[in-house]
Amino acid sequence: MAESDRRTVAVIDGNSLMHRAFHAVSANMTAPNGDPTNAVFGFMSMFLKLVQDFRPWGIAVCFDKGRPAVRMEMLPQYKAQRPPMDEALSPQFPMVKDLLAALAVPVVELEGWEGDDLLGTLAREGAGQGFDMLLVTGDRDMYQLTNDHVKILSTRKGMSDVAVMTPEAVADLYGGITPDLVPDFYGLKGDSSDNIPGVPGIGPKKAQQLIERYGSLDGVIAHADEVKGKMGENLRAHIDDALLSRKVATILCDAPVELDLESTAFPAFDVPTAREAFARLGFTAVATRMLRLVDKDAAMEGAPGSVATALKLPEPMVGDAAREALAKAAEEGQWLGVAMDAVGDGSLFGSRALWVAVDAGLLRFDGDDADAVLVTCLEQHRVAAVDVKGLMHEVYPLDSAKAALLDITKVAPGSLFDVAVAAYLLDSAKSSYTPAELAEQFLELAAPEDANGSALAAYVSHWAQPALVKLMDQAGATGCFDTIEMPLVPCLAQMERTGMRADAAAFREQATEVKAIVKDLGDRIYAEAGERFNIGSPSQLSHVLFDVLGLPTGGLKKTKRGFYSTNAKVLEDLARDSQVVADVIDYREKDKILKTYLENLPKVIRSDGRIHTTFNQTVTATGRLSSSDPNLQNIPVRSELGRRVRSAFTVPEGWTFLSVDYSQIELRLLAHLSGDEHLIRAFNEGEDFHAETAARVFGVPVSEVSPLMRARAKAVNFGIVYGQGAYGLSQTIKTSTREAQEMIDRYFEAYPGVRRYLDQVVADARELGYVETMFGRRRLVPDINAKNAQARAAAERTAMNHPEQGSAADIIKIAMARVQQELENRHARSELIMQIHDELDLQVPLDELDEVTELVVSTMQGVVSLRVPLVADPSHGKTWAEAK
Repeated sequence: MAESDRRTVAVIDGNSLMHRAFHAVSANMTAPNGDPTNAVFGFMSMFLKLVQDFRPWGIAVCFDKGRPAVRMEMLPQYKAQRPPMDEALSPQFPMVKDLLAALAVPVVELEGWEGDDLLGTLAREGAGQGFDMLLVTGDRDMYQLTNDHVKILSTRKGMSDVAVMTPEAVADLYGGITPDLVPDFYGLKGDSSDNIPGVPGIGPKKAQQLIERYGSLDGVIAHADEVKGKMGENLRAHIDDALLSRKVATILCDAPVELDLESTAFPAFDVPTAREAFARLGFTAVATRMLRLVDKDAAMEGAPGSVATALKLPEPMVGDAAREALAKAAEEGQWLGVAMDAVGDGSLFGSRALWVAVDAGLLRFDGDDADAVLVTCLEQHRVAAVDVKGLMHEVYPLDSAKAALLDITKVAPGSLFDVAVAAYLLDSAKSSYTPAELAEQFLELAAPEDANGSALAAYVSHWAQPALVKLMDQAGATGCFDTIEMPLVPCLAQMERTGMRADAAAFREQATEVKAIVKDLGDRIYAEAGERFNIGSPSQLSHVLFDVLGLPTGGLKKTKRGFYSTNAKVLEDLARDSQVVADVIDYREKDKILKTYLENLPKVIRSDGRIHTTFNQTVTATGRLSSSDPNLQNIPVRSELGRRVRSAFTVPEGWTFLSVDYSQIELRLLAHLSGDEHLIRAFNEGEDFHAETAARVFGVPVSEVSPLMRARAKAVNFGIVYGQGAYGLSQTIKTSTREAQEMIDRYFEAYPGVRRYLDQVVADARELGYVETMFGRRRLVPDINAKNAQARAAAERTAMNHPEQGSAADIIKIAMARVQQELENRHARSELIMQIHDELDLQVPLDELDEVTELVVSTMQGVVSLRVPLVADPSHGKTWAEAK
């Protein structure tokens, strides 16, 4: 058979994908009858993406069945450490098998055999029969099966992050370990997830080095006497364990599987049967996409609303017809769905097409007309868009050296409708709000894959707008949208265009200094280790610290990749007794600042000498703004090096940075929302709040509160706001979990109103499925009633902290828009340039400093009336660093 004639059969590791799906999709998803379906939904979503992205000729799915008897005969403790399957996942396996049956996808399972061995058997048989086999799994031990006709589709985050593993890719990944040596590799390093022992003290890096040196596990064993130190002792003492581990890790390819691969052809299912199966589970959108694989027309049949309709974009009107249709729509007060299609480099006056969706159809304006019509729409009409602020920047460019065609002061917030922001207010936990997703969710339309992206965005914006208005009204989100989010859009557009003045020479000078420090630290670490390695690699660092240097591993857990963790907490604990670990921490911090900021920030200074970040309204679940391209909110403020980075952000001569920061806003909101009389009194009397808490928690007069008591009380205060439990607090204040719990208990005894309030918030969330801020910003907590204790506890923490965090986010947003409006009203030259958490930053002429400081402070403090004072503290300086 010619290579070009070979057909591809995908064989899916059903258990692997089901477990990944279960943990990736909200546990609150249920079928119409109330049965949990999150794993089935996630599995089918990944199944569909496999079909769409890789288009296999055939598909089969393998599942484990019963205890893994074949391997347990070799190794009785095999997988014995694994906890029982979650009770919400177990009943979903029959559901997914029923759905696969309705899709005519063969399911393969054999009593006592694992899915891995079934995949291995089918891979060998399929390749021998002239098929190319694609094995879909998250298990890395399957890499041993790769060859010219067997590839592994390695799932990392479902099907959104996959790697196609060939023999060459496997060798690259493991530093020369070819597929046939993968069992030898596991024989040495073991696999903690499956309870395969390997050789103690030999992790992935050392296993790779040993095999590279001696050729195989057998070669390593033959030369075991040459391996020095503790590792050599372990190797010689555990030769039998290594050989057994290799045997257990070897995928069996001789399972008694009876499957005719010709029967795996996909899609070959009956549409009515499949439609009924999907309908029983309530999977409308997935059903639509799946059924369209067979028959696009048949997929649209059935009960109204049972599946989404395929979206078909109308042919666009151009020229006079487009202008007339636009004028009519604007006169009628229609919301215009608008999107810009920039061709080439996307520059302000490049080749461009503006798409506008109206009731009469789809309009397209080209060239100079595109910019002119967009300006008219924004200044005079009602505009709906997937990214209104991004649309503004098409005619109001970020680089302030480029002329603006748009007068931003003429843009009325009430005439803006950002459909992505509206969708975000309805569910802030989603990771994206693309036009295709919005079409599917709010219009029940499946977007065609070949649609023009901008045309689709305009169409969806126009037609989804009324649906979103209705849903926001039902969810109580209209006020938040109209009074907080949309008024913020022009404000943010101005801040982004203004940008922050940056000194490229200062960045370069700092980079040179820090690079030298990083090199010196690296050399010291290499000298201590006796070898050069990648300090930024967790696995290589783990090998050096624990295998080479022999640092203690008591209480440490191995990662899924088989090496001890080197996260910040582990390193911080080890650094108390190890200078090399202290150097590693210092190296990591400085290297991160060097690469993230000092080397990168000069590259993004635009022709106006400024850095222009983008503020995002639809990223954080709490409602806070985030910053990207570049992220200027995360520059460390407490470290000396972080402050130096900030010192490179300057203002013109005769100007100053003004920074105004809300003081303890979340704690003040907790006092207000809980109504606790003791908490309210502490703030109203103007005392040192943390010292007052310490006095109440430790039972001493305020005058006797020590700095350590105050620090611990401060940690408790903020921990309560963030829903922190005893373990988290114990890690923060370096004490036992028991002592931390005692402090939390004493806190609630001191402030009983807080305990009652938080309990009530959680109880309400259990009933409603969401929590709200003071301003109606709703956050869904779908796992609040989950059977899984970990998921439920996380949802409870979210419920407890969202009213404070989300309200703080609302307040700073309201303040921003009001400050901007006041500056415009007074024709001030001062400009807002940055927002970070509870802080607003401005660049201010010195002759306006007093007036603008009073304006900003009074505006921020006047956003809302609380039971306690809302305090905003100003400071200023010549650089961003000096202003704080």
